[in-house]
Amino acid sequence: MIYPQFRAWLLIFLFSSIATPVIASEPSDPESAVRRMVRANAEKDLPTLSRLMAHDADIISYGVAGRKYVGWTELEEGMREEFVNSQRLELPINELKVWTKGDLAWYAMELDYIRYVADGSDVKRTVLPMRETGVLERRKGQWQLLSWHESFRSAQFGGPLATQPAASSSPARQ
Repeated sequence: MIYPQFRAWLLIFLFSSIATPVIASEPSDPESAVRRMVRANAEKDLPTLSRLMAHDADIISYGVAGRKYVGWTELEEGMREEFVNSQRLELPINELKVWTKGDLAWYAMELDYIRYVADGSDVKRTVLPMRETGVLERRKGQWQLLSWHESFRSAQFGGPLATQPAASSSPARQ
């Protein structure tokens, strides 16, 4: 006969061991969080990006071609448009360095932003060599991206994003 107290401890152990893998899937360090965000972007996984990014209304982030995003709503709109306009995305990270101090972290990264876009019956592949810096904060035990800035690694005069396309995200603010 199993004693009631032993049975209670057994149930607690079983439930805690079942919940652990779910919690373990969340990034536990800032570098893992950055890598997970990049992967979610490539997979067009907006719910994961939403979970890993802060939704503060006053956060400002900068993209290429003069794009400026204020708050989560503008960024989400821009990402939705990009996901709709591209058939496939690849974002291999070439270099990533992360620094941490307490509940704050910042990073510098180089990656290739590879877009596959329908061009009539063909698919056009464009490689954008990018640099990105950003700041993360640990909130309630989870690392979240607060703000970021991206630019080209090399001059793109006359390149694919030299002027802001009509179907891009929110216009730059003055």
